Amino acid sequence: MLAEAQARQPLGNPPQPRGIALPNCCAVLGSCLRRGQGGLTAAFLLSGELTDMSPGTTSAGDLTPKILAAAASGVEDTIHRFGGDVEAIFGRATIRSAQLASPINELTLHQFCTLFEEAARQTGQDNFGLNFGYDFAPQRLGAIGYVAITSPTLAAGLNNLVRYFPAHQDSSILSLEEDRDLLWLTYQILDPRIDERRQDAELSLGMFLNILRNALGPDWMPLEIHFEHGRPDGGGEHERRFGAPTLFGQRTNAIAFRREALAQPMANCDPYLFAVIEPFLAERAASRRAPTDFVSALKQEIKLKLGESSSSLRSVAGRMGLSSAALQRRLRELGVSYNDLLRAARQELALRYVRESDMPLTEIAFAVGYSELSAFSRAFRAWTGLSPQQYRRQTQR
Repeated sequence: MLAEAQARQPLGNPPQPRGIALPNCCAVLGSCLRRGQGGLTAAFLLSGELTDMSPGTTSAGDLTPKILAAAASGVEDTIHRFGGDVEAIFGRATIRSAQLASPINELTLHQFCTLFEEAARQTGQDNFGLNFGYDFAPQRLGAIGYVAITSPTLAAGLNNLVRYFPAHQDSSILSLEEDRDLLWLTYQILDPRIDERRQDAELSLGMFLNILRNALGPDWMPLEIHFEHGRPDGGGEHERRFGAPTLFGQRTNAIAFRREALAQPMANCDPYLFAVIEPFLAERAASRRAPTDFVSALKQEIKLKLGESSSSLRSVAGRMGLSSAALQRRLRELGVSYNDLLRAARQELALRYVRESDMPLTEIAFAVGYSELSAFSRAFRAWTGLSPQQYRRQTQR
């Protein structure tokens, strides 16, 4: 089956997040902006009531993005298995072993990403995160894993995973997007300060794959895998692990699968356990909202449509369920201009494409909204003091 999948054309990029109707679960009504905390939320109709789902958020009073320690459960054993020095790796990540003793302890998201990047470097296992995520049972994710696998169907499980992901991890976005008869489970860290995030992306998609396989069986394979980072030297192992064509240098991290899979029952459906766990996640998610999330999510919306007319303020506002005037008013309240966010989105995406992919520079220029390579090159030199060619040579050594 993998050989057949490799022979066909790539599926393309996941569509812009806009919400989809999920059978046996809830109907996503689309993105809207709630006043109050200032975060971006999506309204869900669940059993006739509206509930909120915020993309990855930070707790009020502390803008340092966090992640629950459950996501690192078993990392010490994996480091030992690959011959690594746990104490040295934890030291470089400024983590104490005691922080992993409870699944509801917190690490900063930067500590978490550094932990796995250092583990890959120190053990010499470039695919450390890939292997860790592939072997990671959903139960080890703690509350967010249990709320997914104790749901009645895959549709309900993925909805609950997306809905409560902000309770598990800050400054990140997890969404389920529709593309005709395909669905994409997409994931990305929004915090631009976290540069090294390859290991996190690979372990995260491995974890999500195992949640899908809880309903679809251990041998189930997705249609395609996308990663935002460039293709590593050991890229062939990714296709063997996921059992699907794997594309690198994409706009986001994603798993593609058929919509019909949503009706499958979860193997570990447990209404009682779900009822015990859900209130913890609901309370935690509600407490972790900050105005910075709106700006991060807006910039992400822009980045996903750069190079297209739909990156205009009017189009972006419409996808977020706002009028142009409402979006501009919200940005004025935050002291941010749309053009500044557009420039920042172009710069971040351009730097990543030049640094982490082998895309021709002309393609990169068009992808980030420039009609001519010369204009892109001038802008790039203004950002970095280097031409795109010089920057690529220096960063890909």
